Amino acid sequence: MKNKTLLIVILAGFLAACSQNPRKGFDSTSSGLAYKFHEKTENPAAEIGKILKMDMSYSLNDSLLFSSVQMQQPVYIQLMEPEYPGDIYEGFALMAPGDSVTFIVNAADFFLKTAQNPFLPEFAKESDNVFFQVRLLAAMSEEEYEEDMMIVAQEMMRQNEIRANMEDSLLEEYLQDNNINVEALESGLVYVEKQAGTGSRVQSGSRVSVHYEGRLLDGTVFDSSLERGQPIEFVVGVGQVIPGWDEGISKMRVGGKAQLIIPSYLAYGEHGAGNVIPPFSTLVFEVELLEVN
Repeated sequence: MKNKTLLIVILAGFLAACSQNPRKGFDSTSSGLAYKFHEKTENPAAEIGKILKMDMSYSLNDSLLFSSVQMQQPVYIQLMEPEYPGDIYEGFALMAPGDSVTFIVNAADFFLKTAQNPFLPEFAKESDNVFFQVRLLAAMSEEEYEEDMMIVAQEMMRQNEIRANMEDSLLEEYLQDNNINVEALESGLVYVEKQAGTGSRVQSGSRVSVHYEGRLLDGTVFDSSLERGQPIEFVVGVGQVIPGWDEGISKMRVGGKAQLIIPSYLAYGEHGAGNVIPPFSTLVFEVELLEVN
């Protein structure tokens, strides 16, 4: 955990220090890829074709775009020949297991060539730099990779079993800590009305507009239409949203506000959602019904 925390600290420090002269203190390959080793071992460099197991974070314009450390899951990438001057794969080929390096890659090259996006994201300019902080954990054969995946799958199953067994008790604790005495509906949804609406009632098949904030029981916000400034629109009762939303929103009138406490079997169940909602997670949504058509 100490090394993983160090990754974020190093990256933040470099972003601050390099804001005016991003390549100061960096070495450069013949193609122009900027790099700086923080830890360098005596191990042999990874070979083309090996599958690299890495802790990796990358940022642009002081904003962290991705972090396998925060996801608590390493990244696996097969090492290939670089496809263009300054390709991040050229940097990966410099590394040996145990090494920790910062790379600077041109944003247009990374997003358009490496990530193969059809266009540059709105938040990026062609002249911007993407800072990668990488720690190479292992360079594996396909057989070693498959063995590692089996270990990862077994650990995930173990963690999921723990989460499944704890979900009910965590929900009870949340309700007690927040003085919520509302009885759950027959489905298991806990519907807490915060403000009664006075407008149109929702019916199955209605198209609604809703502002919301979604949190895990520990308070972690995983999504918010308020932050985006754009409410969500969907048709109620046709499976466009999770079952807990269909049921909860159907109890509201326009202008109403409510809290929906949704057990995992009415949300994302044993699979979770992406890297933000773990399996067997009870979710808490603050919702406001804006419009019904």
